[in-house]
Amino acid sequence: MHPHHKPPRILLKRPALSIALSCALATLASPQAVLAQAPASANAVQAYTIAAGPLARALSSFAAQAGVALSFDASLLAGKTSPGLSGNYGVEEGFARLLAGSGLQAQRLADGAYTVRPAAAATGATAATAHAARSEAAAPALQAIEVNAQRTSSPLVRPTRQSNTVERQELEALRQGSDSLATVLSKIVPGMADSSHTITDYGQTLRGRNMLVLVDGIPLNTNRDSARNMATLNMSSIDKVEVLRGSSAIYGAGAAGGIIAVTTRPAGGEPYVETSFSMRSSLSHLGSDGLGGEVTHFMSGSSGAVDYAVNLGLQHLGGSFDGKGNRLAPEPSQGDLFDSNNYTVGGKLGLRIDRDQRLQFSASRYVAEQDSRYGSDPSVARLPAGSTVARPLEGLQLADQNQIRNTLLGLDYQNKDVLGSSLSTQLYYRDYFTRFTPFDARAVATRGNNVDQVMQNSKVLGARATVDTPLSERSSLLWGMDFNQERSDMPDDIFSPNAYDASGGLVFQRTGTLMYMPPLTTRTVGVFGQLRHKFNQQWAVEGGLRYERARASYDDFVPLSQSRAANPRAVRGGAVSYDAWLGNLGAVFKPVNGHEFYASFSQGFQLPDIGVQIRNATPAFDINSSALEPVKTNNYELGWRGAFGDVVGTAALFYTTSRLGDVQSFNNGLILTRTEEKIRGIEASADYLPDDSAWGGGGTFTMMWGRETPQGSNRDQIMTGYRIPPMKLTAYLQYKPGSHWSNRLQASYYAARDYRLNGQTSFGRREVGSYTTLDLVSRYQLTPKDTVTLGIENLLNRYYLPAYSQLMRNSNNTSRLPATGAVLNLSYSHRW
Repeated sequence: MHPHHKPPRILLKRPALSIALSCALATLASPQAVLAQAPASANAVQAYTIAAGPLARALSSFAAQAGVALSFDASLLAGKTSPGLSGNYGVEEGFARLLAGSGLQAQRLADGAYTVRPAAAATGATAATAHAARSEAAAPALQAIEVNAQRTSSPLVRPTRQSNTVERQELEALRQGSDSLATVLSKIVPGMADSSHTITDYGQTLRGRNMLVLVDGIPLNTNRDSARNMATLNMSSIDKVEVLRGSSAIYGAGAAGGIIAVTTRPAGGEPYVETSFSMRSSLSHLGSDGLGGEVTHFMSGSSGAVDYAVNLGLQHLGGSFDGKGNRLAPEPSQGDLFDSNNYTVGGKLGLRIDRDQRLQFSASRYVAEQDSRYGSDPSVARLPAGSTVARPLEGLQLADQNQIRNTLLGLDYQNKDVLGSSLSTQLYYRDYFTRFTPFDARAVATRGNNVDQVMQNSKVLGARATVDTPLSERSSLLWGMDFNQERSDMPDDIFSPNAYDASGGLVFQRTGTLMYMPPLTTRTVGVFGQLRHKFNQQWAVEGGLRYERARASYDDFVPLSQSRAANPRAVRGGAVSYDAWLGNLGAVFKPVNGHEFYASFSQGFQLPDIGVQIRNATPAFDINSSALEPVKTNNYELGWRGAFGDVVGTAALFYTTSRLGDVQSFNNGLILTRTEEKIRGIEASADYLPDDSAWGGGGTFTMMWGRETPQGSNRDQIMTGYRIPPMKLTAYLQYKPGSHWSNRLQASYYAARDYRLNGQTSFGRREVGSYTTLDLVSRYQLTPKDTVTLGIENLLNRYYLPAYSQLMRNSNNTSRLPATGAVLNLSYSHRW
């Protein structure tokens, strides 16, 4: 399991594309497909370097380097490994060597693509025979199909950025070390800050900036950012996660730091049914209140031209306990999901219209609802900051606690031959609701001096079209458009301050509901074009432009700041429009086989969080003078990826600038700051993967620096710790005594850093101490259909505070929470 690196083709997994579709359709831990611009000759000989490992990964890597389409049913490859491949081979000889001894054989189809079948089934079949062509047309191979309008890579030009791909089998093992996607990714992705270890994404940046999170191409980011994007997913439904690092505008706003592209489990293929059971228990505090568990069920298959997938999950999360065995207090700033019941349900229904066309409908719903009897002791806020940690209090009386409800609907259509071009379109709808933790805001005038609990409703409707037009054998034009409309509002429940004070912060008696942020409608339209050209086997370039235009509007409303006024005054409604041109240019140079160098310039942008300005408005607010210009970033990057024998690695230097800053938080509230920012950093990774050894290992290194110049000032200052994390080192040691048993020991180290300015502490600029965590994951395949996985998070039961808690989001001790101590995760899965 090496999710962070694969050698050039080698190091980065090319998007897997189905032969039945014209856009990127990838499946990696389930039936897969990889598509090139044109099928390579079966006799064409070239050099290959394929690392040893899972057979599915080796085949996908080989197909990507060879430039051929490949499809297979992953159930045939389950538990099979490959010794790798190194040397000069033709396509068919390369496949034969990779599949030697597996009982499988690669079969070339009529259109030049390949599929993997049992050797007996493929015997005597050749792509050149009319019989094979007729058989394929009459009874096409059943393949699991992922629909994803991929824009980030091409068979012509290798990526001019660094990326990481975590496939399902790897993800299933890694989640035993933490059942949080945000935490899992922080431990394996260079450039990504540590997670908050709570429900929020706040402070978890990628290269010091925000990330765009996509699920099957649907964006989870909203303009009124509630910072819970990765918490709206159940990890059991995920098939693959790809993290693209660095500013990008290819999908529109939000990817100033990069993109996290999540692909859910695919439809189609041979009938497949899997049921999993898992148990989670604190080891620092043994007892029923620290127990959790999950049951998931997945099934997929095909019937004629129709394919389907269904995913169900039910989960209970117990209380969390630190390394000393003490219960963790609730996180009162952004919230948590301790003591919660969660469920997920999702499905996909696909229709193959003909050989070139496919239609798919998808739907999913995730609900998480907290039901805890513990509140947070507000008295610790009166103690000197950093002198104590947050304390839980039993006896909470709160009707509605932290909640997340996320519904996604998608309709995808692909046609791989529209006047010689391939077309991918997507319509999507998202209905999102979240409820935060109650907050004593009596010291915050813009919140009406209330004890309150904020909610957010967001409804998003969008469309996307991507067209890939071949211009020649060496050139292609990728172009398309995007539309997104979001309507968000933030109701606010108000509670009795007398009941709150008398109970010591435990009793919340609702007295009414006000409007924190009125309904805000944001519409964006973007068009783009990306030209790619391959000069020869050594040189390739790409470049493109994007134009984005947005408009936001709202009606008259009474702000919270006027909620206690005798004669409340309303804020007048208004509208604001803005636009941006963005460009990118990159080149890849491959001097010798197995090594690639690249250089790139790319621009990204972040739409301003208009809701922050509106919700903090006073009656004199004027949207036209609110400095709501987009945050536009310039990203410069130099990088390398390559292999030296059994060692594969990556390295990148990056420098990003922006004239205007983004939302920051001060004095218990969010404000829009307009600071000039400069961020620079270095990332590196390496894996040692010998072909003839059961041992392997690797690690990553990240270091970055950031400075900002406030408006009206000639002096710059260090950016806050919520934007620029300390140095990070990760490492793992892997041992596979046999094809059925794998073990992984992984460590993460976050260095100390002093964010103080002029000896004074302020929000996000507090001294941070270093900490190291160690996780153990052991996976054993009992039978071809049964697998047991054991994981221990924080193996040494260390007591520590994550950087998020040390920086104190509430600016006081109520948000100073230790991380969980040792936690046992045990899971069993059965394939029917």
